[in-house]
Amino acid sequence: MYISKWWGDLIGGSDDSLALIDYLEQLDLTHVTLYQILMDLGFDVLLSEGDLKNGGQIGFDRRSASGMFRVEIDIACSALIDLAAIVLECRKSGYVDLHDLDKSRNPCKLYIDASEEKRNLLRDELNKFTCNPLSYDLAKLVPADDMRELAEKAKMIADELI
Repeated sequence: MYISKWWGDLIGGSDDSLALIDYLEQLDLTHVTLYQILMDLGFDVLLSEGDLKNGGQIGFDRRSASGMFRVEIDIACSALIDLAAIVLECRKSGYVDLHDLDKSRNPCKLYIDASEEKRNLLRDELNKFTCNPLSYDLAKLVPADDMRELAEKAKMIADELI
């Protein structure tokens, strides 16, 4: 997996990361657009407001044996970095296997079609994060050194999302 150099701890290692993978798994598709993912999760509204620093209301409805329930994604900037890494994996490898992202998942290859416009949107948001990572709500939960390391990794991902 191309993104294995980033995926695991600061990127892809949170409860929100697992929620994002849950969302992708429940799509039960092999092809999806980044636009659809952004809409489904509520990133479209959050990004149009221009403020990932303070979280925001994002999430999705999840099917279960007992019906539907809402899965909230608590730290929007972290989930967006995870999503950008997954999109980069699709760009480099042609797809992402959900099993590679979380070993407890069954193998499931997913291709995310990301237009240049939407990749630029991800890149711009990651670059905003890298300029001042300590100004984000996530910094209340993550040590400053880890935030700086996350910003460095986010910058590398942003640079490769061309």
